[in-house]
Amino acid sequence: MFEKFTVIDLIKTRSASVCTFTGNVVKFNIQTAQELHFPEYIQFLIEPKSKQFAIRACKEDAPNAVRFSKPEGEQKAQVKISNATVVDLVRKLMDWNAEDNWNVPGIYFAEEQGIMYALESAYAPKAKGGWAARREREAAAALAESTIDGEEIEK
Repeated sequence: MFEKFTVIDLIKTRSASVCTFTGNVVKFNIQTAQELHFPEYIQFLIEPKSKQFAIRACKEDAPNAVRFSKPEGEQKAQVKISNATVVDLVRKLMDWNAEDNWNVPGIYFAEEQGIMYALESAYAPKAKGGWAARREREAAAALAESTIDGEEIEK
């Protein structure tokens, strides 16, 4: 009776995380830190073939660990990481101009303690608020989720 059904993936969840590339800075909204449980350090990851960018929580001694968040209760604003290497790599991969800013919605993977961003779902930032801005964010989040569906995470 259930042959045509598929099991719902409980590990992957829609996320409130948004990553913004602006200048030589990568910014993450406060929800990103919340979803990752306010990690002190993260690693940046990239998968050029599928144009995906990711971050995952890690220990201070992990290779290429980058300071990320203050502890819960102390992190009051977005997280800004000035890292020209990361920003340049993403901009080159996506053929984005240095002057342009891009928001990318994320998908949270609890088992991996990470958030994946489908770079092809990026959209230019607009003024906050309003139904149009909300619809654009929701459409980009849905595109990110559908882009990541079918892609396996390498461990």
